[in-house]
Amino acid sequence: MAGTIKALHVDDDPASTDLTAEFLERENENLSVVSATSAEEGLCRLAETDIDCVISDYDMPGQTGIDFLKAVREEYPDLPFILFTGKGSEEVAADAISAGATDYIQKETGTGQYTVLANRITNTVAQYRARRQSERANRRRRQTLTRITDGFVEMDADFTVTDVNEQTVELTGLAREELIGSNYQDDIVEGDSDASFEEYKHVLATGEARTIEARSDINPNRWVEERIFPTEAGDGIYVYFRDITERKRREQKLQAQTRRLQGVLDSVQAALWMRDTDSQFILTNQNFRELFDIDDERDVTGKRLDELFDAELVELFRTTDERVSSSGEPLEREEAIETGDGTKVCLLRLTPLFDDNGEVLSTVGAAVDITERKEREQTLTALHRAAQKIEQSADESTVYETLVETAENVLHFDLVTVDIERDGYLIQEVWKPNSRKVEYYERTPIEANETVAAQAYNRQETIVIDDLRTTDITPADPDYRSAITVPIGTFGTFQAVLSDVGAFDESDQEFAELLVDHARVKLAQLDGTLERRE
Repeated sequence: MAGTIKALHVDDDPASTDLTAEFLERENENLSVVSATSAEEGLCRLAETDIDCVISDYDMPGQTGIDFLKAVREEYPDLPFILFTGKGSEEVAADAISAGATDYIQKETGTGQYTVLANRITNTVAQYRARRQSERANRRRRQTLTRITDGFVEMDADFTVTDVNEQTVELTGLAREELIGSNYQDDIVEGDSDASFEEYKHVLATGEARTIEARSDINPNRWVEERIFPTEAGDGIYVYFRDITERKRREQKLQAQTRRLQGVLDSVQAALWMRDTDSQFILTNQNFRELFDIDDERDVTGKRLDELFDAELVELFRTTDERVSSSGEPLEREEAIETGDGTKVCLLRLTPLFDDNGEVLSTVGAAVDITERKEREQTLTALHRAAQKIEQSADESTVYETLVETAENVLHFDLVTVDIERDGYLIQEVWKPNSRKVEYYERTPIEANETVAAQAYNRQETIVIDDLRTTDITPADPDYRSAITVPIGTFGTFQAVLSDVGAFDESDQEFAELLVDHARVKLAQLDGTLERRE
């Protein structure tokens, strides 16, 4: 086990404490023993020194080892405590364990007892540290999952729920205690609904991510959009979901309004239009004008498609109009459309309107801009691939390189750098500027707390700065304006800067934290592997 273990030995016999310290430190060079000859002195030592494990005698004047244990537990409920005593009996052992002792060892003659004690200390502290590390990792993971707006559910291969975030509790109306440990199909699904569950089985069987929209298995009155991913080991699934019931209701309302054509232009947040069978516009709304960058003063009514749009867009609209007119059925599809603000991904819906003879009179269309949603899906998918690559990394360098490459290629950050902690400094490990030659601090003292990286590392929280010139921090390059810094646990920091003011938004922070958290977990695993080898 790597790292010094500081143990406190409490025994009223100074000769015993000296001898125990000598033999324990001889047995394990990583053991450092602090001694006390009374329970009162032992409590003072605990208050003054970071102790990893307490070893106490039982039979001491004033306070017994059990009394001392109870006092320790009041302030340090989880600290390893071993009762090491010559007064051995089943009653003493039972009292010790009942009072919260981690272990009980009876003193014997010979030096072999110190070998046993050293091993018990080492193993107990290793378990204690691993438990604390796991608890910290879980807390950080929980904090990350709390920040995202989607619900998150993790299930094993039997579809038993192993983790959820607070958004899941809010969206489902089920308590966390009800969800964790429950089997999704047997304990959670309402009625015979299984739309989502069938997709879960498909993802688990094929390892292919899926995105679906369906009525909720938990509450069939609600609609959800779910992005389903296999776990890195393929032994379970991750589900990110959001309630889209309101969006579905708006869509249904839109369809009804397009048939009635009453109040549709002022009440629906979508680009709407009506065209006759000759592709001439009968009416449009303001959202249509804004989407296609048509001047407010220009009269669109009566205009043909080729009088307003380029050949590519004319062909798209004519093709969809003809398909709806010939089939007499509504049409829905996603299209990438060139607009005045660039390429937009829109969800198009066209509905035929009929005259009294049942002939198609015109088509009513609606376009909803879903660009941000698609970009988010693409980013999450790319981050998931990066997470898988990180998980498969064999060393820290690969983790850092993947982290930087993903930030550059997926999140489109400009100057990206990873600094690692070494001897009280943040040392530049990997960096990559996207454009011009720039300056960067290669070595930053952590204790001085003078840089964004040092502050983020010391606070162990993300720092986003919209304009560095409004702060007291002096950047390495005066052209830096915006910065985002995410601590990689105690391993170091991830940082990106841009020359624009306010360049990093909430989504950038969310995605950066998700990416960095995957890297932090993997680095912790690699660090643990190295420890075991040592």
